[in-house]
Amino acid sequence: MLQREPPVAVAKALVLVVWGVVPLSWAYVLFYVFVRALSSANTHELLRHIVQGTLPAAVERHPPLALLVRSRGCFAYAALEVLFSLYYRYLKWRVQSPKVVSKATRPYIVRAITDTVQDGMNEHDHDSDEIMKPNPNENEMPTPTRKLDYDDPRAITFRREMLGWFIGLLPGQVTKHDLREWMSWALFGEYYEDLLEEDAAQVRKDGANATESRRLDFVDDAVRLFAARSGLDDFPQYVKLEPSQERAKWTMLLSLDPVRVSVRPLAMYIVVRALNELARFIWRKRYGMELLQYGSVQYLLYMPPGWRAEAAAKGEMPLPVLFLHGLGLGMIEYAQVVWTLCARPRPVLIPLQPWTSYDLFSERFLRPWHMRESAELVRGMLKRHGLYECGVSVLSHSMGTILHSWLLKEMPGPIRRSFFVDPVCFQMWAPHLCYRFLYKRAHSFIEYMLRYFVAREVGTANVLTRNFEWSENSLFLECLPHRTDPNRTRVYLAGWDTVVDAPALLRFLRRHGMGPVVEYAERAHHGAFVMGPHQCLPRIVRDLDAPLK
Repeated sequence: MLQREPPVAVAKALVLVVWGVVPLSWAYVLFYVFVRALSSANTHELLRHIVQGTLPAAVERHPPLALLVRSRGCFAYAALEVLFSLYYRYLKWRVQSPKVVSKATRPYIVRAITDTVQDGMNEHDHDSDEIMKPNPNENEMPTPTRKLDYDDPRAITFRREMLGWFIGLLPGQVTKHDLREWMSWALFGEYYEDLLEEDAAQVRKDGANATESRRLDFVDDAVRLFAARSGLDDFPQYVKLEPSQERAKWTMLLSLDPVRVSVRPLAMYIVVRALNELARFIWRKRYGMELLQYGSVQYLLYMPPGWRAEAAAKGEMPLPVLFLHGLGLGMIEYAQVVWTLCARPRPVLIPLQPWTSYDLFSERFLRPWHMRESAELVRGMLKRHGLYECGVSVLSHSMGTILHSWLLKEMPGPIRRSFFVDPVCFQMWAPHLCYRFLYKRAHSFIEYMLRYFVAREVGTANVLTRNFEWSENSLFLECLPHRTDPNRTRVYLAGWDTVVDAPALLRFLRRHGMGPVVEYAERAHHGAFVMGPHQCLPRIVRDLDAPLK
């Protein structure tokens, strides 16, 4: 499974070539106009030279210069890229406004914080002793009963993990305000200062009746739990930092921080669209795979002759497969998955997600779906083709595991089997996923490629920052039926994954009894299971089609 990673210089060169198209286009357009403007008597003459591609006599006397600026085709393309770069800048501005407002209920938030605090308490040869007492009111946080010792390995591990949310700080430098700021975002998707203002206004309006619903108290209760779990009486009110540390300090507030977008040429979107159209054409000719639409979302459907839903429901035929793709260039990068899935005699349904697939020409490019809408649409797709009643096996990769988690929570009925590859839906409270993909400085070939070509593309950045609901995207293990049964559930982790902290996730899953369902490839990169060596994917698909026990 070893995949040698190319040198980082190759990634830098590729990024520079693609990124450089835009500034070169600007330079060519300006130079094309400038050499004509120098010898044009008036604006009318200048426009005639530009439109007709003619050159002033003074320029014609310099053949190398004339050759460089004579082509109207080059000018037309460069001008198109210039106009697109302005449009891209508009799209970047458009996605900056924070718009995620937490839809999580109080009981759900309490459960999330409780699971976060309780996770890992049975590590390091300790029993899973309690440090908190459940609150009779499910809308309120548990009460800390004691704190861990400061040098307890579990407290040390928790402090180290949570420190990852605070860039530039060292252990012991995280203040109470830092925790309040992070907790306000994590629980409510808002700045702490906004909570202060809103709660103060609510108190002025409702008086004493407002105390029960005050979100500030809720945040402070969560901070107290984190302090006890960290082995602290409380987080410090103030820590003096060096000026350089103050400048480097940054609390990751994913849906509130500025959206980072890197420019790219229109040509890239056109090429990606053409490749995906070509792939769909080939799949239609070879497998009869159709491109259909349900509501405002398109999907691919392969329906083999002779397959019957009634027989699949009885276990006489394989269950249909629902494949949920991840971020990137659309289905073209999953061509190997399509070929492998369609080689077997059972239906394959693939919802397309244009907002993370470079599909600039889709009407939903900047309007991604959310949990409830996605479940309604996928349910409709399955029912339209008679696949809902017999049930489906779900195979998801990377960001597709977020959609997978939504379906498990909103539409668990037809999901008979769940296979997660490079999952990003577990341990959402840990900082490594957010930090590695969006904030960490890129150092390797894969990191550079993912950062520029995926994470900082405007559609993908919009999804990951302005449409990322922490409470919706988190998959609690209780929502995963048959999670310890290898026949029903599989999790595939790559040890060299630069997005998912696979070793940490492996320990988490093993702590919860899921070791038997995990396949861990220590020397594999993100995507290797579905895009890598040919022996991996066919084996995954065979297990996916195995009879249910």
